[in-house]
Amino acid sequence: MSPSAFAAIALLGVWVLMMFAVTAATGEDQLRATAWFDDSTADRREGSRRKD
Repeated sequence: MSPSAFAAIALLGVWVLMMFAVTAATGEDQLRATAWFDDSTADRREGSRRKD
């Protein structure tokens, strides 16, 4: 016995929302990691400029 069309659409909607949530969380983590890297390399560049 197959599920009703409503159940299939509801499950598809839940799946799509979960994919957006995972993608947003992953993007946030990547942005935070990249921002830390950019800040640390900028600090090193500033330090090397001061020595010159």
